[in-house]
Amino acid sequence: RVSASAYASLVACPYQFYARHMLRLNELDEVSEELEKRDFGLLVHKILNRFHEARERHAGMNRTELELELRTLSEEVFKVPIATNYLSRGWLAQWFALIPHYLDWHLGREQSGWRWCAGEQSRERRIALPGGGKVTLYGRLDRIDASADGRLAVLDYKMQRREALRERLKDPGEDVQLSCYLLLLDASGADALYVSFDRHGIGELPVSEDPDAHAAAMMARLCTVFSAMHKRAPLPAHGADRICDWCEMSGLCRKQFWELN
Repeated sequence: RVSASAYASLVACPYQFYARHMLRLNELDEVSEELEKRDFGLLVHKILNRFHEARERHAGMNRTELELELRTLSEEVFKVPIATNYLSRGWLAQWFALIPHYLDWHLGREQSGWRWCAGEQSRERRIALPGGGKVTLYGRLDRIDASADGRLAVLDYKMQRREALRERLKDPGEDVQLSCYLLLLDASGADALYVSFDRHGIGELPVSEDPDAHAAAMMARLCTVFSAMHKRAPLPAHGADRICDWCEMSGLCRKQFWELN
């Protein structure tokens, strides 16, 4: 079994994947009283899922009432973090500023023929490998939309700037998260996109102009990689600076000593 994030780690650096997910040396979660950006994202996920589960469509509803509903839900979800640390109110204020932008984006999406149909969906898919063996890919999909003509789209909320996400998507072989979600959705003609939340508003970035071909290429690559691993292919460190700069396993691969020697 391999999660979408674990596969992304394998693509980023095979040795990182080996250390994190095979030796199970992932960093222990640190107890922090301060709300961090990742926690903020999880809270926003929870707010939006509850908002959409209560009502699948919002087109034609009073805009002021929708905004009030989202603000009330947000205060309820943020209650515990704020009770733990008053500074969490800063994150809530940041989210309040984004609510009008989110409603603009979401209502525009409904007007273009899309509707929310599911959120926070745990999915898995068993994939048969050439020459025997299987791998089970699993992950959690933030949101699934359906179009008027029956097509599906998987959306992944990101608390990141559009420019950063656009840069991630430039090389289709490097950022594999949306590709994994397409495989987990397993629907012909489906689309996949990041939804960027930043101070400038909400924006969407599709994975590819041809998602079916993108998913097929991803499936072929995944099968090739895991078939090689079954045959005991080595898992070396790539040593790419953009990966190493943020990798907690650098003390094991000792990249800093490569350059000295």
